[in-house]
Amino acid sequence: MVPDYRDGTLSPADSKLLANRMSSLKHYDLIVIGFGGVGSATLYHAAKKGWTTLGIDQFGPAHNKGSSHGQTRIIRKAYFEHPNYVPLAEEAFERWDELNKRHRTRPETKPLFEQAGVLQIGRPESEVINGVLRSAKEHDLKLEQFTPEQIHHRLPILNVQPDHIGLFEPEAGFLRVEHCVAAHLAQAKKRGAELISDCTVVDWNASESGLEVRTENGTFRADRLAICAGAWSARFLPGINIELNVISKQQNWYQIDRIEQKYVNDFPVVFIEEDDGEQFYCIPELDSHGMKVCRHTGGDVVEDADGLDRKVDQDDLNRNEAFMDLRLHHSKHRLVHSSTCMYTMSADGHFIIDRHPQHANVAFATGLSGHGFKFTPVLGHRMVEMLDGQCDSQIDFLSLDRFRQV
Repeated sequence: MVPDYRDGTLSPADSKLLANRMSSLKHYDLIVIGFGGVGSATLYHAAKKGWTTLGIDQFGPAHNKGSSHGQTRIIRKAYFEHPNYVPLAEEAFERWDELNKRHRTRPETKPLFEQAGVLQIGRPESEVINGVLRSAKEHDLKLEQFTPEQIHHRLPILNVQPDHIGLFEPEAGFLRVEHCVAAHLAQAKKRGAELISDCTVVDWNASESGLEVRTENGTFRADRLAICAGAWSARFLPGINIELNVISKQQNWYQIDRIEQKYVNDFPVVFIEEDDGEQFYCIPELDSHGMKVCRHTGGDVVEDADGLDRKVDQDDLNRNEAFMDLRLHHSKHRLVHSSTCMYTMSADGHFIIDRHPQHANVAFATGLSGHGFKFTPVLGHRMVEMLDGQCDSQIDFLSLDRFRQV
């Protein structure tokens, strides 16, 4: 169970009364819309800086309605998506470690990060393998390369094609996603950040005198605004000509009649690119849910995030289980649990983090495109830096400018 870091449980009616009282009493240095992955990190870094900070979320802490849920997320440095992410990934490891030390004050508290290692498999010329090798070479990263025979010797459960290779990153692993969000929020609250759950933002406006954020429970005022709304981002970014497509992604957990897939037996995270370009990943079993096996590619377009159909997608499930039958040596498996999250895709599959073109005191992060959670402590820190008037060339490749180039 994920710990609840709220100070008591408020009914929707009590939450509305509290929001109305707060909206009339206080002017904030920063308001953050949405406190999932990036939003929770932004709140933490702003509160750590000493800013008076308010987070508003239509659901609540570590909820399962958006993109930052599902038990685990992969974290790695050898980034096949683009070498420019590697310095940000290295910083992310440091920031997660710092948060973990603040969060894990008792031995029984689960760590935020597990260094299980990540094994990425595919043809040498595939997007994944070619990209991993490029990033590793450019940034001198530690990798181990294995043949199919060597992989089978170490992990007999895996069935690897004879013309594929494996690249193992021993320092990589996975994050406990809900615990990470909750830890950022808990640390933010310790530093004075205020949170309002079950509160829907209607709109915002900026003027020379500051910002107003209008919600169903009242209007809040601040000097700065951070928009971290995930699949709802487009609603709060009118007039910005960027393409954002939301797709639903199914997460599945299975009980498998082999013991190698259990984390206690040192099974790593496995990411496989098939010859047709389909990509799947397996995360070792942590509890009674079993091994997490998901299709990273594919997904259905979501026209309305509020109306997302969360029923099991049988076609996606069939593809997932066909992959398991092909790539995992086992006699039987049983689906134990499924959940649905959303990828907010940018046009080029890379994040968008920038100031608002018309308002320097408004920043936003969106389009994390299904690979952004690991970077959330870095993105949250950069959001606060932006709103404090600082620039960072490391994230220029993620700015709006790339869509304006002719």
